[in-house]
Amino acid sequence: MITANVRGRLSRFCRVRSFHKPTPLQKWFEDRGDHTLRLEYPLSKDSVVLDVGGYQGDWTAKIVARYGCRSYVFEPSPRFCHIIRQRFSGNDRVSVLEYALGADNQTARLALLDDGSSLYRNAESYEDVLLRDITEVLGELQISSIDLVKINIEGGEYALLPRMLSTGIVNRCADIQIQFHQTCPEAAVLRSEIRAGLSKTHFLTYDYPFVWENWRSRLSSIENLRNRG
Repeated sequence: MITANVRGRLSRFCRVRSFHKPTPLQKWFEDRGDHTLRLEYPLSKDSVVLDVGGYQGDWTAKIVARYGCRSYVFEPSPRFCHIIRQRFSGNDRVSVLEYALGADNQTARLALLDDGSSLYRNAESYEDVLLRDITEVLGELQISSIDLVKINIEGGEYALLPRMLSTGIVNRCADIQIQFHQTCPEAAVLRSEIRAGLSKTHFLTYDYPFVWENWRSRLSSIENLRNRG
């Protein structure tokens, strides 16, 4: 039996908890998202995975070790690209491409900020990098269906994802794992617009705003995506 005294303590506890609601980032760490949600997908050795924003290849290493899938890593920084190539030098299941994916072809200045390196931030050091249209790249690589694409490109998602939506590339993706960034004042509006577009063909499997979120195709499997394409 819960006494009045216990009920009072519980009530005060709940009020205190309500004032300290965890942030999306805190909740992500509490849920161990980097060790669970970002890695748990219906993949196999026949799956095709795109790592857009490879940095040093940590995520691809975990995905390939777990599933043995075919992976394409896109990293525009020559320094980080060299690290990734060395890391996977003996693995013919991983291809490393030294450019960023975007909405068009151009040379851009990359602000060097380690894992936060970005085309949309300022830094003391920069390097010129290649940016390529994703539609052209997928055609060259002869990739028609994508089991999982991870997008972590420090603001570049606001150009890349609209391109994927307008060209129908999202229809060929079973899962789309995205980290949105607050690199501009319009970030929240741009994210909402992109999410509205994604919701027409995909649904959320997890959502930690401006941390990580995943969109899964409403079609039941990658085989359906391949047949549709």
